[in-house]
Amino acid sequence: MKLFMLGTTTSICSVFILFILLLRIYTYWYRKKVKTGHVTPIFGDTLYVLLGIESFPEMIQKIYNKSQDIRYIGTYQLHMPLLLIRSPELIKEMCVRDFDHFLDHRPMINEDLDKLWAKNLSSLKGNSWKKSRSAFSPSFTGSKLKSMLPSTCRAAESFVQYFLSRVGDVVEVDCKDIYSRYVTNSVASLIYGIQTDSLVDQTNEFHYMGREASGVNNMKKRIVLFLHQLFPEIAKFFQMSFFGKEIDDFFINIVKHKMKLLEEENMKQTDIVGLLLEARMGQDTLAEETDQTHAVENRVKGKDIHQYLTDIDIASQAFVYFNASYETISSTLSFMSYELAVNPEIQNKLIQEIDNNKDLTQNFDAVMEMPYLDMVISETLRKWPNTPATDRFVTKPYTIQPTLPGEEPVHLEIGDNILVPIFALHRDPKYYADPERFDPERFSPENRKNINPFAYLPFGVGPRRCLGMRFALLQIKVAFIHILSKFEIVPVEKTDIPLKISRLSLTLTSGESLTLGLKKRIQR
Repeated sequence: MKLFMLGTTTSICSVFILFILLLRIYTYWYRKKVKTGHVTPIFGDTLYVLLGIESFPEMIQKIYNKSQDIRYIGTYQLHMPLLLIRSPELIKEMCVRDFDHFLDHRPMINEDLDKLWAKNLSSLKGNSWKKSRSAFSPSFTGSKLKSMLPSTCRAAESFVQYFLSRVGDVVEVDCKDIYSRYVTNSVASLIYGIQTDSLVDQTNEFHYMGREASGVNNMKKRIVLFLHQLFPEIAKFFQMSFFGKEIDDFFINIVKHKMKLLEEENMKQTDIVGLLLEARMGQDTLAEETDQTHAVENRVKGKDIHQYLTDIDIASQAFVYFNASYETISSTLSFMSYELAVNPEIQNKLIQEIDNNKDLTQNFDAVMEMPYLDMVISETLRKWPNTPATDRFVTKPYTIQPTLPGEEPVHLEIGDNILVPIFALHRDPKYYADPERFDPERFSPENRKNINPFAYLPFGVGPRRCLGMRFALLQIKVAFIHILSKFEIVPVEKTDIPLKISRLSLTLTSGESLTLGLKKRIQR
């Protein structure tokens, strides 16, 4: 009986302690006098995402829409509190003007377990991020991007010729698959100097590694990612690597092999990894392309910043360029293809612009400045931003001062997290009339000036925004110039209308497949 009573008492105490702990966790924003919606204990706001009932972008939008007249709202990812910022003006204030209080992203993956992730710009913090940003920024200067155009065009031409050779007037394609292969071919060459043909060689190793590395649709990887973010000690104890040794070794060995070639053959490099390795060796090809501001930033105690880069530093950043391109560019190409297929009047107008400029497709400035092409891509990124939200980690205490009736000062402490809800801002009728409608005219030269720049954030915000933005836009523009010069994109019987988005991915992607038709144009 005593043992039974002791066991019962222990159980009651354990339940009471758990209750107090959960109460402490899930009243975090209440104690700071920040409004929250209904929160499920243990799961926070993420229960339906974990169950696959709603997507991560849908969850962000649901939280954002809980209240229309507030600048911020408290949310919880499992047991982690985050402050979701609803006001573009407050986003500007926190992520630009007061950026030094929000220098870092919150840790995503344990750097001791994933070497490839440890040294990239997304995960680096403080001064390490500042130094590396200065070192990597010259990779995407105007002159560097211009030098990429011929290789990008070759990849697009090869892509188009592959489908022109297929039998039939309309070629059915899985957009997610074919565009990931196009990106593999183009970006592997530009970043690593490696030529691949993932369309012809369906088992191409580079494409396989890219698919495996970006596979957050994989349930196992989603669980590992959540553990890394929310229970890092558990992930570390069980040595739960997100990318895995096979992927780490593959991309690191490419850099080591290129370094060996540089030392033995002294070959001139044109790809990004080769240029970074040359710069580290003192040949400084990249530094020559950098403006005076970067030149000053690139000096640390009299020594060029590139000389601090290790093989792992370069491999890590190159991998993130490749991985982000694989996911972001292929996803944007898929969504834009869908919108053109279901909006033929928009597609016809774009085809007309491309036909009128076909003699200028090898001209970098002409490619980047086609006005209607730019409008269509901008609207695609508005409606379908690959990254539904971005975050910041509080690195210095910060107080949000009250400006609206009923607000009180919100004191953020070091280690708190804020969330910028990109997808929800892009779908807010306050900033975009009829936001579900695909309307490139929003981004016409006359209308673009009316868009709040902090309510349009497809590549992030502030100094931490995507370094490869113009690189991605170049890939997307060249792809569509070549595709639409030979094909119309049309719906087919298998096309899901309206489009379904994946509930398994943490980024914004279409469902399991996105099937469309490439209809061969009659060439005159």
